[in-house]
Amino acid sequence: MVLEEPGELFSKEALEHAQEAANERAAQVLREHKLRDPPRPLSLSQGVQLVNFYGQKLPELCKLCSAPSEVCWTALVFFRRFYAAASAMEFDPATTMYAAVHVACKIEEVREITLDRLLEVSGFGEDAAMKTKVTDLELELLERIGFRLLVEPKPGAALRVLAEDSRERVPGFPLSQEALQELLARAESLVFELCACSHAVLHYPASIIFSAAWGTALDEGSGLDRQPGAAPSCALLAMLAETFKDPADREALSSLLKEVLKAMKQVSCETGLGKAAMQDIAKIARKCHRAFGFIHDERKQRHEAHRKERKRRRNDLKDKEATMFRIADFADLKQKAQALQSHAMDEDFVIHGPRDMEED
Repeated sequence: MVLEEPGELFSKEALEHAQEAANERAAQVLREHKLRDPPRPLSLSQGVQLVNFYGQKLPELCKLCSAPSEVCWTALVFFRRFYAAASAMEFDPATTMYAAVHVACKIEEVREITLDRLLEVSGFGEDAAMKTKVTDLELELLERIGFRLLVEPKPGAALRVLAEDSRERVPGFPLSQEALQELLARAESLVFELCACSHAVLHYPASIIFSAAWGTALDEGSGLDRQPGAAPSCALLAMLAETFKDPADREALSSLLKEVLKAMKQVSCETGLGKAAMQDIAKIARKCHRAFGFIHDERKQRHEAHRKERKRRRNDLKDKEATMFRIADFADLKQKAQALQSHAMDEDFVIHGPRDMEED
């Protein structure tokens, strides 16, 4: 079992700091651009609530297009990683959700799910502007997550391995294959519920999340979850702890697993906000997104102008070099011609008579 995934996990304090920094950068950009009608910036909490709202919608989008769990997990990881470094004020979470799923389909080689299909199943099939937005955002998504495209392990395969390892050692293990498949499906559902509704995927190693989900599913299936010390999750924790020799590693495992078990049994996707409050946040966000749309267009225009200017300068330099070469070649040719002419004028011309006319 892996306890660390460097570069991908944050402490709660580090994640809050990263989100605050991203939110402040976005607000600063809005302040620096003298917009005619500047929007009111989203607060950090409003941005987080908006991200969480669409984080919960992401698995629903995957179900609509019949995406396998591997795609859903990869897309969810991409989505959460992106907003650890970006602000919902600048990048619309709805658009990012589509971009994350589409990129995940490419990474997991699910070629039958195209962007057109994603948009069609969710009612955006005729929206050409939405397709352009998603396509334009994909490169930004890849840059923000550092092009770390391989997302391993996947929940389905990891849970099956974990179930096989715990078959003989954990009480409450299902006796029939049908019951086992039901528990595995429940465990996978718990994984997505927790990670769609929280930042768990940024705080804990995937192996810890999967183990907690399997333990929770076993507890629910056995009915022993309310008996202290008798819950299958306790036996699962003991089994996993045996894989470590260092007591400090065992303690770290125990602490993390208990923390995630508690969070998983209390998971709630309720935002605590009513529909009207979420609509107000979305209204503020749309104004910010329109403002950033203008800002991004200006950046693209400046970038394109600079690109054309660089190309013009390169072409001018090439033309200048070519002209210099032609002048040098012409001068060299002229010099050679003069040398040949001079040599010809200096030679003596001798007319020889026929051999039969020569004197004996």
